[in-house]
Amino acid sequence: MDQNSIQTVDQFKPEAQNEGMIYPPPVSPLKKMLPFILAILFLLIISSLSLLIFAGKSKEVRVAPSPTIRPTATPFLPPTIPLVSVLPTASFSASISPAKISQLVFIKDGDIYQSDFNSFSLLVKNATAAADKLSFSSKGNFLAWRQKSTTATPSALVIYDKGKNTSSTINPSTEANTELIDYAWSDDEKQIAVLFHDSSYKISLFSIPTFSSQNLLDQQEAVKQILWYEGKIIFLAESGINSLDIKSLQANPLVSNKKIVLMKFSPEKEKILYSVGDRTKSDLYLCDLDGSNNKLIEKKPDKIDMSDTGLSQDILDNGFLPFAHFLPSGKELLVAYHYLNSLSLVGIYDLEKNFFQAISPFMLYNSDIVIDDSRLIGARINTTTVSPSWQLFFFSLEKNAKLAVKRVIPGGSSPAYFRE
Repeated sequence: MDQNSIQTVDQFKPEAQNEGMIYPPPVSPLKKMLPFILAILFLLIISSLSLLIFAGKSKEVRVAPSPTIRPTATPFLPPTIPLVSVLPTASFSASISPAKISQLVFIKDGDIYQSDFNSFSLLVKNATAAADKLSFSSKGNFLAWRQKSTTATPSALVIYDKGKNTSSTINPSTEANTELIDYAWSDDEKQIAVLFHDSSYKISLFSIPTFSSQNLLDQQEAVKQILWYEGKIIFLAESGINSLDIKSLQANPLVSNKKIVLMKFSPEKEKILYSVGDRTKSDLYLCDLDGSNNKLIEKKPDKIDMSDTGLSQDILDNGFLPFAHFLPSGKELLVAYHYLNSLSLVGIYDLEKNFFQAISPFMLYNSDIVIDDSRLIGARINTTTVSPSWQLFFFSLEKNAKLAVKRVIPGGSSPAYFRE
């Protein structure tokens, strides 16, 4: 061995007892740590690859599945807004280009819309928003509605003339805090009677289209409703139902009862349906237009079918809600019995067969409209949004449908339907 090699070996040789033995060369410290270093590098590589894979997945776009719209909540098509045109020669608050008025109209965002039950469109763009009580005239050539007021109650009535495409406003009183309560069209559409309250309860007659007026009634006794039939105003006062002859201004009582809540004509204006009681329990009656043949509609008729509601017939002992709706034939009523505080039991009451068939628990309103034997329309307040708003609902009266919702018009209220 050369000198350097011997010196290197001698550095590790013991001084005495290991003398003469040959030792292997020493292992470098770096080589001793090499396996650990490789293991750490391997772990780092694995970790880096895992992070890259996770980051790639996190960048993937996650598309939320579209909710399936139930057939019972199918929205109407978006409204088509026609161009508004102004006729400077007439007194008006709004006007539109000539268009055929659909049988169904309603208020939305203060304007008047029309619908063919498949879509809806703007009919009248109002300068002052519409409030409520939208209705057709007797032959469907006019529309009328109460106009919104800065006071608590509406005090003006707007008349929309289809032929002239104009709207005119009736202000029956100049007194402050006037309330326009109700109105009724003459059979020939040439006059309209307006019930209002200022310092007293008054009924005034306005001619169309001049809007000249005539006072028919002025009294302190409260008047709730008016109807029109063949030259007579049928009005509901605190004392009961009365008839007012327009020519002689002679008033005669038809039904004397201080607990009458509401009244309405049958479809052919042959009968008066009215309720007696209060909002918690009422009886329903039918009478002729002269007040004769007054008949109580029995709460429990001869035949009762509770269908598959699972409810007891004893619910019928709770009495009716203070209104009902005629079906087009005039032989059947859509009635509601008191059931729960916010829910009534609704069914069809056949007046000829003295038979009641339950449909379903449902909250029926006096403002609802029976379109035909299979459809009901009514406005309800939508409380699921941040700001509660009106919605117009189409309910099914078809067998086993249980008044299910078929269509909804957001923002719609105060529907009116003209039956030809």
